[in-house]
Amino acid sequence: MTFFLDKVATAHTLLSTLIISGDETDKNNNAKEPRVKQFGLFALALHLVATPAFGEQMLSFETETIADSNRFFIQSMPSAGDGFDSWTIESGYRYPLSNLSVYLGTQMKSETQTAPTQRGLLSGIEYRFTDKLHVSSQLSHGYQRDKSVNQWGVSSRYQLSDSFDVNAGLDVEFDPEKDTESIYQLGVGLRF
Repeated sequence: MTFFLDKVATAHTLLSTLIISGDETDKNNNAKEPRVKQFGLFALALHLVATPAFGEQMLSFETETIADSNRFFIQSMPSAGDGFDSWTIESGYRYPLSNLSVYLGTQMKSETQTAPTQRGLLSGIEYRFTDKLHVSSQLSHGYQRDKSVNQWGVSSRYQLSDSFDVNAGLDVEFDPEKDTESIYQLGVGLRF
């Protein structure tokens, strides 16, 4: 179990490095804005801080696993920026600890007239500040018509009641053939 979680944390950090080391020029061979690189370095710094902290918890053997029936997950949501009929489906396994969950999964975005189907892998970390407030960070690496697309996202969710919550997020997509794209999301969630 410890070996698996250490590998998840290492893979998460390596995926951060892959996203940052992408092509830093646009189609006109001009340097992209420095804030994109700074944003990527900030994301890497967050993961570098989280990984040793996570590893230290595992070495102490004092963390308790939460008895949670929601370890396997599948979720579907509209894909922001790709039109009304574009959906993202994610599924995977979440390993919960006391206030932290680590997860691995797969991701698929449906095809639209402007964007082909995208498939890939994702990994993430979710931290629970309270029973109602959750903040998560996710990295995904996918392929869209044989080209590599990397995405980093951060989101938060506040549970207002047992079946209603408010969420906000920021996704940054690093596509070597296009400019870096940022997508901001604000929404509500319903649970049945």
